[in-house]
Formats: sequence, structure tokens, C-alpha cells
Amino acid sequence: MDEPLLSQEEINLLLKTLGKEEKKGQEVKPTREIQPLDLSSLEHIYAGRIIALELVFERWISNLKRGLISVIAGVPTILKEGVSIMRFGELVSKLPFPSAVGYFNLRPFRGNFMIILDPKLIYMVVSNVFGGSPKPYRIESKEFTKVEMRLIEKLLKVLYNELQEAWRTIMDVELIPIGIETNPAILVIARPRERYIVLKITISLEGGEGYVMLAVPEEGIGPYKDMLKGLLEKSPEDYKKLIKALMGVPIHISVELGRAKISLGELYELKVGDTIVLENFTKEPVEVYVEGVKKFLGVLGHSGNKKAVKLIKDVKE
Repeated sequence: MDEPLLSQEEINLLLKTLGKEEKKGQEVKPTREIQPLDLSSLEHIYAGRIIALELVFERWISNLKRGLISVIAGVPTILKEGVSIMRFGELVSKLPFPSAVGYFNLRPFRGNFMIILDPKLIYMVVSNVFGGSPKPYRIESKEFTKVEMRLIEKLLKVLYNELQEAWRTIMDVELIPIGIETNPAILVIARPRERYIVLKITISLEGGEGYVMLAVPEEGIGPYKDMLKGLLEKSPEDYKKLIKALMGVPIHISVELGRAKISLGELYELKVGDTIVLENFTKEPVEVYVEGVKKFLGVLGHSGNKKAVKLIKDVKE
């Protein structure tokens, strides 16, 4: 016969121990009250939740590269970091001083919209415009200079124009600039608990980078939210209208013939009639760029009395 796992003495000792644990358990009292969890602090917008808004964001980002070339000496790289929901008080409390906050109305929506520029981005662009290096700069915690403010106005003008054009692929809007605030601590254009849909993008230029945020008041688009969310679900006719609108958006295409490196002295000596020899061979295909991104290889030719390029290969970067 097998021996029992526990002896009678061990069983009695175990029962006494359990009794003591129950008494101890009765004496335990909570040291603090249970705190409710604010689920809104965990809420995030995901792609496709508000279909039309997501389309506006993507169109705006796509057009910014072309628009910023008029201000920045170079071709910037623009990346979408993400979209989230934040309360106004939380958003402005995280901004450093100084920051460039452009606030505006976007009719027919209600409330104040915002475009927020990273001070590091502003310092980087100022240096770039005046021929310096776009290396990372330390935030000095002092007001922007007059030169920096003029550049901020130019940047915001480009951002406003491209945003308005992006919205007009969906519906008719009018963007009305209101002002620029550089001290987030005194910004009082909304209630502290008012919720904003915040798109954050990063702009990189030759090693330096900074962020731009677009803040959309959730209450402001509230009356139009169902329409924006169901824009592609209403009927095939609505879908066709949207596709037709998107197909009419202008796209910039450029062809790069080749590149060459010369010294500053050689550049100084150049005059009309001189020949610059490129690095490319005569029969080498040219590169075709769509909105600054290399998409095709092609060969040069002509169509009638105009220059043309024949596409011979897709390029995936």
C-alpha cells in the first residue's frame, strides 16, 4: 500500500497555518482609494476612422514638399509620425518656449485650428536659408528675432495654403489666419479640456529635423463628423465624385538629366557658351521624379516640337 503524501502531524500544522492567514487577511485594509481610469487619455485615432480627414492629412503631407521648396533651399524629407487625441491643456503644456503656434479658423468648421512649429525646425531653416548647416540647434528659451518671425510667417503661409488646397479636394473651405503665439503658456484659444485631433509630422533637411503639428478641434468638426466618416460609404456616386476630385489633383514631375561636381573657382569662371560635362554616360537612362520621389527611368526624345521622355522602367525606393 502506498504511503500517504502528508502525515497527520503535517496536516494539523497546515490547518493551523491557514487559520492564521485568514485572520491576517481580515485585518488588511486598503491604503488608498481606487482611482478611476480616464479612458480618453488612451484613445488614439487610427487610419481610416475618419476617412475624409485621413485623406486630407495624406494630401497635405504630399503637397508640403513642393510648397516648402519655395522657402527652404533644398528638398526636405517629410514623414508622418502619427495621429492622436490630446486635450488642449495637455498639448500646450508640452510645448517648449519659444514655439511658433499659428492659429486660424477653417470655415465652415467651428473653433480654432492650430499649426505648431518646432523651434528647432525654425532655427534649422533660418540657418539653411542663409547658407549655414541645418545641424540640430539648442532651444534658447528667448523670443524669436524679427528675421525668425518673418520666416515663421512664410512657413505658415505655405502650410496654410497647402492645407486649404488639401481640404478643397473633399469640400469647399475657407482658411482665415488669426494670429501667431510664441509663448504656449499664455495661449488661451480653447478650454483646457477641449479635445484636439493632432497630426504630427517630421521634416528632415540634410541631417537636421524638427516637427510640425496640425491640431484639429474635435468639437469643431463634430457637426460634419458623420459625413466625413462615411464619405466613401454613402453610395457609388459619392465614391466616383471623390475619385474624380483626386484624379484632378496636379502632380509635379521632373526629369534629372545628370549631375556634375565643379570647384568654386570653376563656377566663378563659367560664362555663356561653356560646356559642363555631366557624370552620366550618353546612353544612360535619365531619372524621372514624381513629387520629388524617384519613380521611373526613361530615355529622352521629343514629341512634335517639345521635349519628351519615354518611360522604360519602374523604380521602387
